[in-house]
Amino acid sequence: MSKIADSIYQIHNNPFVLTPLFVEFFRHIQPKPKNILFAYLVLPLVLHEDSKKWLFRAKTTSSIHTFSNKTENMFGLQERIRLYKDLTNQCIQYAIDNQMIKISGNLIVEVLTTENKTVGNLKESLKASSNLHKIFKDLDVVAIYRLLGVKEL
Repeated sequence: MSKIADSIYQIHNNPFVLTPLFVEFFRHIQPKPKNILFAYLVLPLVLHEDSKKWLFRAKTTSSIHTFSNKTENMFGLQERIRLYKDLTNQCIQYAIDNQMIKISGNLIVEVLTTENKTVGNLKESLKASSNLHKIFKDLDVVAIYRLLGVKEL
């Protein structure tokens, strides 16, 4: 039975399918020093149903404060980050290997391609990923992690 569960997990959480979420996020966010660390927030926020719905409807006036005011968005975030850490690393490596992104000097992610091939059931997550930059705005990486209550990666 555990082999079946493992196989289903690998089908749904696979770097080939989820990498466009990262490319879409980094395509919209302003380059900042060490913005590679934002990658560890992408999957936990855009795959979680409550935060995905909120981000899907995010506007330019949305902020990290309005996002974090909804406890449903924040519930279990630290655990979700821990669960998706290895998968995030695999997605970043896949994106680099396939020349979708490159990481420059000060750990700044630059998008090399704007082509997004995504699975149909991830359309909402892709839109949420592209809206995620709206709540990060001009804050630096450390401030965002602190405001989200994330204590470790």
